[in-house]
Amino acid sequence: MTRKTILGTALVLLLALTRTSGQTSQPNDTATFPYWIGMMQDESVNFYDVQRAFNVYWKDRAITKGCGYKPFKRWEYRMQNGRIYPDGTRRPANRNLKAAEKLAKAPLTLTGEWVSLGPAAIPVGKGYKGLGRLNAIGFHPTDPNTFYVGAPSGGLWKTTDGAATWVSTTDVLPTLGVSSIVVDHSNPQTIYIGTGDRDAGDAPGYGVLRSTDGGATWELWNTGMGEKTVGRMIQHPTNSQIIYAATSAGVYKTTNGGATWVQKKGGNINDIVFKPNNPDILYAISSGNFFRSTDAGENWTSITNGYTTSSRAVVAVTPANPEYVYVLQSQSDNGFKALLRSTNGGTSFDTRSTSPNILDWSCDGSGSGGQSWYDLEIAADPANAELIFTGGVNIWKSYNGGQTWEITGHWYGGCNVTAVHADHHVYEYSPVNNKLYIGTDGGIYSSADQGANWTIHTNGLVITQIYKIGQDATNSSHVILGAQDNGSSTMINNSWYDSRGGDGMECAVDPLMTNLTYATLYYGNIARLNNNSSEFTVAANGSFGIDEEGDWVTPFILHETDPSIMFVGYKNIWRGTNLRGFPVWTKISNSLNGSNSSNMKVLEQSPANIEILYAGRSDQRLFRTDNANQATPIWTDLTNLLPASGNVSDIEAHPYDENIVYLSQDGKIFKSTDKGQTWTNISGSLPDVNFSSIAYYKGGVEALYVSSDIGVLYRDAF
Repeated sequence: MTRKTILGTALVLLLALTRTSGQTSQPNDTATFPYWIGMMQDESVNFYDVQRAFNVYWKDRAITKGCGYKPFKRWEYRMQNGRIYPDGTRRPANRNLKAAEKLAKAPLTLTGEWVSLGPAAIPVGKGYKGLGRLNAIGFHPTDPNTFYVGAPSGGLWKTTDGAATWVSTTDVLPTLGVSSIVVDHSNPQTIYIGTGDRDAGDAPGYGVLRSTDGGATWELWNTGMGEKTVGRMIQHPTNSQIIYAATSAGVYKTTNGGATWVQKKGGNINDIVFKPNNPDILYAISSGNFFRSTDAGENWTSITNGYTTSSRAVVAVTPANPEYVYVLQSQSDNGFKALLRSTNGGTSFDTRSTSPNILDWSCDGSGSGGQSWYDLEIAADPANAELIFTGGVNIWKSYNGGQTWEITGHWYGGCNVTAVHADHHVYEYSPVNNKLYIGTDGGIYSSADQGANWTIHTNGLVITQIYKIGQDATNSSHVILGAQDNGSSTMINNSWYDSRGGDGMECAVDPLMTNLTYATLYYGNIARLNNNSSEFTVAANGSFGIDEEGDWVTPFILHETDPSIMFVGYKNIWRGTNLRGFPVWTKISNSLNGSNSSNMKVLEQSPANIEILYAGRSDQRLFRTDNANQATPIWTDLTNLLPASGNVSDIEAHPYDENIVYLSQDGKIFKSTDKGQTWTNISGSLPDVNFSSIAYYKGGVEALYVSSDIGVLYRDAF
């Protein structure tokens, strides 16, 4: 199959079937408040209840740029790719870790010669410079050139030359999200990382991992904590054995270097900091509320004097004035609510400003709303207590403690300021040189001049969150990919070039006219490119007679023998002809009785018989037609014949035998020898994880590759 491949170090997330039935109404299903934000971060809440609350909230709201709608759809897509049971219950966070440990003990029977294709440098021509998202930054206590960054699905990366080069330290682990880092100030070879994705839930939390050899090896270090998302960690400034962790289930404290952890406060904790001159006093944020401890975290008091609850908040302190405590608050529409400041160590607060909206997309803050549930950060200068920086979509700074604001970094370089990639997640000052480093959806930047200029340090970080890839049938150096928040990019002769902006989804290379490639935006906006330029939309809702949109990641495939024909799965299946010119589209699935809430999730055409086409839909249904190229294809419903319940993540038709087809479902691989009428479980010794992709290797004897979050596996001669 020329449209499929497995990409070196980035395991590509492929299609899944979701379930729309069985949803139960919750008290938090409301259009007046975004309860879905807290629900999605609570592992005990059923996925379908979160989905329902989200849909109710957005039913009559306008979806505008920067409103936070897209980050949820990304989370929804990833959850549907093997992270939930068929009834919507979330799978255990440690599932992948257990499977990886078991797999590591098994003998390695085949050594794959994998080569990373990248992108390891920002693609040429990229309008909004970026490679991937960062959640965390951790510094060596004395060496300004050595520090670490954590990605939400790309693990931990280390530099020893001031970010000129980067090395991954967690490739030996399963796909890993890192949201917090502590480098032991008494022994910098000891590193703690807090796992999971604090801001979007793209990776499960395993608690804390520790390395005692600078990141070469790791051990799970979460006794007493368990599998929690650890969004922030702070180490006592004089006693390195004491560490506090702000987690999805409370504040945890260790007094023995992480060997054991004890919960000191419940709730979802967004942020935690020490008072600069007294580590027995701590400040924490939980569900928009401010808490203060004066006894090293043993007891906590909710502070309400001058402080009102917000949708989300983050906190900053400065050694320039230890009594100052800054809190950046957002409101229910995820826009700016207020900047608060305490001048008495967090005992009471004053409101410094409530405008402009420093969390929206505009240059002057005149817009409404924002997406603070996903991107919200603040930092106070360690030498100037009045200078603070805030991050949402853009960077804003205040020279007078938050009374007035000016924009100092813009998502595409407008407003006569430096371009800094949108969506900001972490701001940290180096303890050695007081340089400010920030992590965004595009990578890492720094400023040494109070935000007047920003330098990007992202090259070398192979952290792109890839949705899909397309492969040239004859040239292994010609690949196109679609990435989260970093668009579509094409590799030509081992160099990467920008292809299309936004979120890149499904993509393909014409196998006969390889100068033609296809790249997709969300909901099925498909463009054709000629030599990676001359972008032309060939399919989208409202174009060429298409009157519906598809799923967040809409599936499409090029015809096996005539790539001027394309099949696309929106709510129905559409067939397009003359794709190399002005396409003509025909709906070919009128008889499948879909609904407005169900979208096609996966398509597969048989190379052995081009009339056979399989289609999986988001209501867990599977269909097949044996005359896909005819004017009115006839469809057979195979749903009741499926071998298991749950999501079908991929389908692979045999290249030579039209009767044989493989599918992945519920953590297993199945084979049919009669076009889906009956199925045999061929999983054998495969680990208990979700398999996102199947690829048939023609050079073997019925050889299959399957990909998962813990690695790529291969088997032949079934």
